[in-house]
Amino acid sequence: MRESKIDKVLALVQSNGGWSAVYSAYPGLSDAVSKTESRGGSPQVPCPKSGDGRTKFRLYPDWSMTGGGYHNDVGSMPGGIDVISFMENCSKAEALDKIIGICGGDLTSVSKEYVQSVRALPKGPSEDEIAKRVSKLEKLFNKAIPAAQDDSLHIANYLKSRGLKTDYRTLPFTLGFASELWWGDGASKPVKLCGLLGSMTDVNGERVTIHRTFLDNNGHKANVSKPKMLMPPPRYIGGCSIKIDEPVSNGTDTMIGLCEGIETALAIREATGCPMWSCYSDSLLEMVKIPDHVNVVIIFADKDVSGAGIEKAEALANRLRKKGKIVDVYLPVEDIPSGEKSIDWLDVYVLHGTSSFPFKLPLDMSVNTGVTL
Repeated sequence: MRESKIDKVLALVQSNGGWSAVYSAYPGLSDAVSKTESRGGSPQVPCPKSGDGRTKFRLYPDWSMTGGGYHNDVGSMPGGIDVISFMENCSKAEALDKIIGICGGDLTSVSKEYVQSVRALPKGPSEDEIAKRVSKLEKLFNKAIPAAQDDSLHIANYLKSRGLKTDYRTLPFTLGFASELWWGDGASKPVKLCGLLGSMTDVNGERVTIHRTFLDNNGHKANVSKPKMLMPPPRYIGGCSIKIDEPVSNGTDTMIGLCEGIETALAIREATGCPMWSCYSDSLLEMVKIPDHVNVVIIFADKDVSGAGIEKAEALANRLRKKGKIVDVYLPVEDIPSGEKSIDWLDVYVLHGTSSFPFKLPLDMSVNTGVTL
């Protein structure tokens, strides 16, 4: 059987000290490796690429064999090739060449027999683990109801608490509500709450995971350390998004708007009428996949102290423009408040209403929010 380039690269990695040797080329990943080896288990560390956060990334328990890890904003990276692709912001094919370079640049240094022996090693989550994740997702999905049908008014109260005016009864079925939603971070005692759900799907509309916003009994954001969490996905979520609306067409162009958070997307919908997809984080925003038939993309970036929001938005815009799409990127003009790390379009909406937004779609193209502005 002929060995693929991937097989050869994985064998090269093993012959050069394994993934720990590869990851030593990246300070952030090296930190994750050292803490995993010194403490045991899979401790969480800051984002290995940006250094942001304190608990953004962890290596899987079997990382030494697979190289796999999990990023809170990106999701599962089943193998080392996925991790290097993320670190280098490149394709998996380009990541292979990066790994070859780190390992000495010579694929001929490993024998055919060694390549075949490494091929048999596990390369991602086990089938049992994948099945468990799928089962948990399906269980939650089947118990949830559309957010538009939440007669308990938790969703209505949550929208109001965030400064939104959207009539919850107009919310698309992409958003759901769970009256019983267990919160836990692996360290604290689990707590039963309720929550707003967002279905995260790939470019083909297949559900990959569910985003949860945990709410208290009053419909306010729950007072827990991580009130917003993605469920562990059974497969890689790069390219996925929470597709709140369908793209709209004026007969010539088909348009969609993009941003990071769900609440930010809802604010933009209210202010402009623009159909929106939420990408959850700047990393996933940069990687989102857009269908071929959508030719106009409006990106509403967050303004961060780090500059990551506009950096990732511009990277996405450049990629989409190369594919022939018309792309506009909008950044809040307001200054970031003192002591804060960022300002987004939800903040702009709460502060200034619609006056600071760049456009308003005609009524016949606008999504229905139940709000007249």
